[in-house]
Amino acid sequence: MAAILPISAEQEAERLQALQPYKTLEHAQHNVFEQIAELTAKLFATPMAQVSLVDAEEVIYPGNVGNPPLASRLAREDSICAVAVYSPGITTVFPNLQANPCRWLSTEAQKDFAFYASHPIQTATGQPIGSLCVLDKKPREFTANEQLVLARLAGIAMQLLDLELVAAPEQAPALWAAINGRINLSLQRIATLTALARWEISSETATALAYQASIHEERMLIVQDIAYEISAAFARLPA
Repeated sequence: MAAILPISAEQEAERLQALQPYKTLEHAQHNVFEQIAELTAKLFATPMAQVSLVDAEEVIYPGNVGNPPLASRLAREDSICAVAVYSPGITTVFPNLQANPCRWLSTEAQKDFAFYASHPIQTATGQPIGSLCVLDKKPREFTANEQLVLARLAGIAMQLLDLELVAAPEQAPALWAAINGRINLSLQRIATLTALARWEISSETATALAYQASIHEERMLIVQDIAYEISAAFARLPA
């Protein structure tokens, strides 16, 4: 079941041209895509996360972490990311694909997971080249705060890809060492708060809501810290 593109052929050609430089990063020695996907899965405590690049005939997943493993490539007509990428600035959320599937895809293409949330990765000129997404085999709600964090992370993913294009290969490990050093404590705190929230009788109790607010604050701090490290890395590049 192929989706009708919501943009003109000329616009799609421009989008594909913008994608080309980033496809070269798929086989770089340092896999920035995998780092982004791993961080995203940890932040949202989802078993799966992906960075996708939507090409002319297929969707490539150079960042692909989780359990069970997902395909590294799919035909466009079989990928939900090929639909989500055409919603600039909008987070696409399917809380339960088994009950309410995406109408642009076949049932077979959606059978391996229930929850899907994705935000487009857009270049500085606004071209949507791919997406950052989280998935789960179980249905799940995705709050407005979580959507905000995912959108910020998609923006950071784009900055990291731009940095990877211009930085020397030996600079990437140092960058990620700084990023990981800043976020590990916050990730531990998120895991603790999430575990405590599960003990609440209801997600609407005052204590549960306080846990959720703290989790959101920690996620936003992580995003802020990564943005700071990226800005510092760009500043260290030769003029």
